[in-house]
Amino acid sequence: MNLKTFAIETFEIAEWNVLKAIFRLKPKDFEKQITPNHNPIRWIIGHLTIHMDTIFNYLCLGKRELSQEFLDYFTSGIKREEERNFPVSYKELINTFLNFSKTSINYLYNLPEEKFNDLPENNDKSNSETVSELIQRISLHFLGHTGQIYMIKRELGKGGYFVAGVKKKNRETSRIKWLNWWNNNEGNYQ
Repeated sequence: MNLKTFAIETFEIAEWNVLKAIFRLKPKDFEKQITPNHNPIRWIIGHLTIHMDTIFNYLCLGKRELSQEFLDYFTSGIKREEERNFPVSYKELINTFLNFSKTSINYLYNLPEEKFNDLPENNDKSNSETVSELIQRISLHFLGHTGQIYMIKRELGKGGYFVAGVKKKNRETSRIKWLNWWNNNEGNYQ
């Protein structure tokens, strides 16, 4: 397996695990916290969306797509002393995550393999990681937060496991089922 295929599949597996973790959760489940100092699932999804925006939109494509309000809310977690209003609906949050995932994966598939060992095209001075190193970072970040989602799900009595979807065919088949569920239920996530 070449570096490009390995990097893309690693990111796809991590992204799929996030989606699998929130499969069939109810809107109220996105608010559950294990303790007051732990962020709820809604924050985790927004936080991971920011990471995609930073790597793929900003560093690779040269533009930010998220509003400053979104960035401010989801960057460093909720501070109890200054609780702020949730800036988007659950529907908008999940659809933004899905759109950024799709754009990110499309970008990677269209990027020539030799570019995976280079700094991103629109790199700023604060980043010293190559595209493949950034993919490794974001994939591990996604999986770490997926573990947090599963801890919350267990507190809700909804269980589950990860890391799933290592085989591409299984991911693709499961993703169709996930997207059908989302398309049939997204209206309930206002």
